[in-house]
Amino acid sequence: MFKVGIIIPSWHYWANPSRIQPIYELYFATLIDSRFHGKGVSVQIIDMRGIRPDQQVYRVPKLDLYIYWIAQTGDYQEIESLVKELRRVYPGAKHAAGGTHVNIFPAECARAFDAAVVGAGEESFIRIIRDCRAKKLKKIYEQDYKEVRYADYPFMRRHYLPETAVVNNLLFEKYGPSIRSTCVLFSRGCVFKCKFCVSNLPNWIQRRTLDSIAEEIAYLKKEYSIQAVNLKDEVCLPMDRKTAPDFYALLKRAGIMWRGQTTVFGADEETLRMARGSGCVELAVGIESASQQVLDIVGKNIKVEQVKPFIANCRKLGIKVKMCLVLGLPGEPRNIVELTKSFIKDAKPDYVSVSGLDPVPGSEIFRNKDHYGIKYIDQNWATHAHLLYRFSNEEEVGIPYEYAPTNRWGKTFTRKQIIGNIRDLQSWLRKRKMTY
Repeated sequence: MFKVGIIIPSWHYWANPSRIQPIYELYFATLIDSRFHGKGVSVQIIDMRGIRPDQQVYRVPKLDLYIYWIAQTGDYQEIESLVKELRRVYPGAKHAAGGTHVNIFPAECARAFDAAVVGAGEESFIRIIRDCRAKKLKKIYEQDYKEVRYADYPFMRRHYLPETAVVNNLLFEKYGPSIRSTCVLFSRGCVFKCKFCVSNLPNWIQRRTLDSIAEEIAYLKKEYSIQAVNLKDEVCLPMDRKTAPDFYALLKRAGIMWRGQTTVFGADEETLRMARGSGCVELAVGIESASQQVLDIVGKNIKVEQVKPFIANCRKLGIKVKMCLVLGLPGEPRNIVELTKSFIKDAKPDYVSVSGLDPVPGSEIFRNKDHYGIKYIDQNWATHAHLLYRFSNEEEVGIPYEYAPTNRWGKTFTRKQIIGNIRDLQSWLRKRKMTY
């Protein structure tokens, strides 16, 4: 039997890493099982959340191939260190990695791993397993997302993890004390090109079929008694107006509560009414900044004045809104904190999530830091997570950069001042019970 293990990193940058479910790891485990069922290949998931880095190697059984999906640059160094330890303990095993970080640094990752996956992972991981068994493993496996249809693959099964890692009551804590919930992914990709982001892979939206979505919801209700789902899609409201009504009708028939993230673009009252009727209770919307200058600089492609009508429409229909903001973006005016407080008071969202900018590798801001007046970006990848006091006062990961004293838009904030601005705004929001 050829044994494969898919490793979930610790997600050290979150105060509670068990809050969110490991979507990619579950997805690839399901895919491998479906392709190699009865063909001498077994797959398991090894969960490192809650395990100290110095204890991780002792939690890993001896297998033939270890797989890592590095969607966040902040996970890279931890995984790289674990691979080095596993090579020492299990010298005959192979290691393969894909994900956003690998796409950005394929040469570096090809040195760290036995095989690096560039682009979509589905068919590449299948080829890696076959080549590994045949002892013909290559360094680089590459496949364009255009050649891989997300709709052609099975939805992720959850039996690889204990139920406590699949279901919790935290995702919908604002809507009841014991709502059994989990995360799902009904589409991948994003059509927008925000200059601080690398989550738009691919740069279009690949949606699963309605039949597949219906099957997954039925499975979750039957096997786990799920009552609500958190859509982890980059844009949860379908942008295709022809297919959107069928999607909402499906969710309505399923009889579940749901929430997700979206944009004000295209989210008119009719769309929001369909979403509410299908069970939507909350939408997180990426506004990013209260400054129009900042929005224009980072390519957000929205106007500040679009936000208030969007929130008003949601409130009228009974949908709560979480406004997502980022401090530390280029071009912020000196009064950004007071401007943001005034903006929140005027727009009246139900909740607000504030993060600090991380010029993540691969983003436009990272690639052209001089243009944005950034004099330094930390090359210690473990520091790259955009969370700073977002869920807890202990989440001090982030702001791994420093602006020059001035840039083309004027005087800048120091790193210390950016952290102070975030603390100020977070404290103001907590007093108003607007964070969770």
